[in-house]
Amino acid sequence: MTATPTRVMRSPRPGRRRARRWVIALVIIVVVLVVLDFAARVAAESVMASKIQQQGLQHKPSVTIDGFPFLTQVASKNFGRVNLTDADQTEGPVTITSINATAHNIKLNSYSFSSGTIGSLSGTALISFSSLASTLTQEVGPLGSLLHGAGLDLTAAGPSEVKATMNLVVSSGSATWRVAQLSGNRLNIRLAGSSGLPPSLLGSIQDITVQIPKLPLGLTIDSVQVTSAGVVGRISGSNIPFGS
Repeated sequence: MTATPTRVMRSPRPGRRRARRWVIALVIIVVVLVVLDFAARVAAESVMASKIQQQGLQHKPSVTIDGFPFLTQVASKNFGRVNLTDADQTEGPVTITSINATAHNIKLNSYSFSSGTIGSLSGTALISFSSLASTLTQEVGPLGSLLHGAGLDLTAAGPSEVKATMNLVVSSGSATWRVAQLSGNRLNIRLAGSSGLPPSLLGSIQDITVQIPKLPLGLTIDSVQVTSAGVVGRISGSNIPFGS
């Protein structure tokens, strides 16, 4: 009877054990650096949002800083791209429903994120149809007492026009306004036509000028357009300081 050979289990070579430990240590270091990078980014975004709020926003905006790794951008005090969003900016009867903008080439004055300069910024400011309807409802005068139910139901009637369906107590009708930008942050809403509405009640909605809420960071409105979501203004700015 032939004896079965016995297998000898050899332990890993010392060199392999050392290499494995180095790989594990390297993975741990990378994970720690990624966590630190993420935590530093979140903290910086909060500070930057607070400083931007001080430039004319009623609420603290949402700020996200693009790019990885983040800490190398901190070291250079230069950020390539920062996204800014805000909502419900109000002035008088008008509310900007949302602001979405992207800033490029942001240079910090110090590592505290307390101040700096934005090279350029562009985006959009939306006045939703519900917000615009609320504004117009405050301007309709005698017609307002005849509005029934939800009042004005606005929809887009073209790139520069909005249409309102009005359910009156005794009848129903519609009106179309042409929306145009005036100098500064103002909109002119001029009656372009109507159907089914008594002419005697249209006086207060013939020609309306509304002040758009002040935009943060000295941004200006370049153009306005009526879309399926509402009235959208293209906004921009350059060499914008923030903080103190």
